[in-house]
Amino acid sequence: MNKSSFKLIMLALLLVIMGSQAQHSAAQTNLLQNPGFELPYNSDGSANSWGRWFRVSGADKFDDCTKGYHKEPHWNAETVSAPLINSGSASQHVGNSWDTWAAGVLQTVNVTPGSTYRFTVWARGRGSNDNYPAPSEGGLRMDVQVGIDPNGSGVWNDGDVKWSGFIQPHDQWQQASIEVTATGDKVTVFTAADYGLEGVNQCRAHLDVWFDSAQLIEVGPPPTNTPVPQPTSPPPPPATNTPIPTETPVPTETAVPTEAPTNTPEPPAGATVCVNAFADDNGNGQFDNNEGYMGSVAFRVASGSQVIGQAVSTGTNEPICFEGLEPGAYQIEQVVPNPLEMTTAANTSVTVAEGQTAGVQFGSRLRVEGDTSEPDSVADAGSATVEPTAVGDEVPETVETPEEESGLASYSGLILLVVAVILLGGLLFAVLRRTA
Repeated sequence: MNKSSFKLIMLALLLVIMGSQAQHSAAQTNLLQNPGFELPYNSDGSANSWGRWFRVSGADKFDDCTKGYHKEPHWNAETVSAPLINSGSASQHVGNSWDTWAAGVLQTVNVTPGSTYRFTVWARGRGSNDNYPAPSEGGLRMDVQVGIDPNGSGVWNDGDVKWSGFIQPHDQWQQASIEVTATGDKVTVFTAADYGLEGVNQCRAHLDVWFDSAQLIEVGPPPTNTPVPQPTSPPPPPATNTPIPTETPVPTETAVPTEAPTNTPEPPAGATVCVNAFADDNGNGQFDNNEGYMGSVAFRVASGSQVIGQAVSTGTNEPICFEGLEPGAYQIEQVVPNPLEMTTAANTSVTVAEGQTAGVQFGSRLRVEGDTSEPDSVADAGSATVEPTAVGDEVPETVETPEEESGLASYSGLILLVVAVILLGGLLFAVLRRTA
């Protein structure tokens, strides 16, 4: 074999390797838009394709640092100091002077229901009374973490958000990561830092965190037996498992029967799940005394991937009960018609034992056009504020689907493989012919 033939064979092998790598990289596509927090930035200081979220709570005085509290911080692009940029030409800065804060950025992404996704981001923090580049005070708590809402609600204090553990990245870039299985066709990812969670006496002239090099990838396809499909509408607070109100009749005196009494039918064996819908007029996610019941709300009860039963609410205080169920865990889902909007979660789970009855009541109300009011309930003490961008006002409603990017990469890999096979076949034919 001459040198030319050897070079051509090596080239073909290289093409095979490149094709395999192209197909592998397609499966690891980063689903985020602007994952490097590059310019341009929005007018509110958040990077393009990202929105802001923050928490406000605690003391009213700006100089009261003896109690933990949170004030709204500031967002801006970091483009000047190279150590404060992990990659590219910019990083997302969030910070405050003297006032402790809890905040970050978020993005909602289209995904495949049932698939597992991993979100990672690099973070760096600095808390000090001295100007940069003086070192950060290592004893300060900045509590950096990341989170994923598996149903894509875009609300940071949604009970469904799964958060990672805390890291304290003083003067160094550290990575935070979390994995979650999507329950709908969207997920929302959050970066977060909290100088006020343990913020007593943590007021400093510089309380800063930088985020950079974010990544959201699919790490596992959906299982063969998928759970009950979840609706795409984002649920606010979780549905409350409340007892179903029953009226206890006043016992009346009856004459002693002269004949043998008839056999009273025994209650059905197994467990029971009862559901109903209430008219949550004030939208606080709670069934208040002055509120009634809501009709035309559809319910679905499932056990794993099997639907047990379906029904529609009647608008009365009579719940709909599914009796004779096997003891175990059940998923209950509500679907509201177009004129209504949910004020509790779209779905919840209950576990019932033999002979036990579990009751669930979902909330909804007539959709209010142009209503931008904040929910009355919050996840913790104090008031919570979520700016419009936190639900996507400045974040694109849809993002480029992974199929569009991964499809091109997959085709490129296949083309390289085909070319390599043809080239190898031609070379082997020429070598064999020359030998013959």
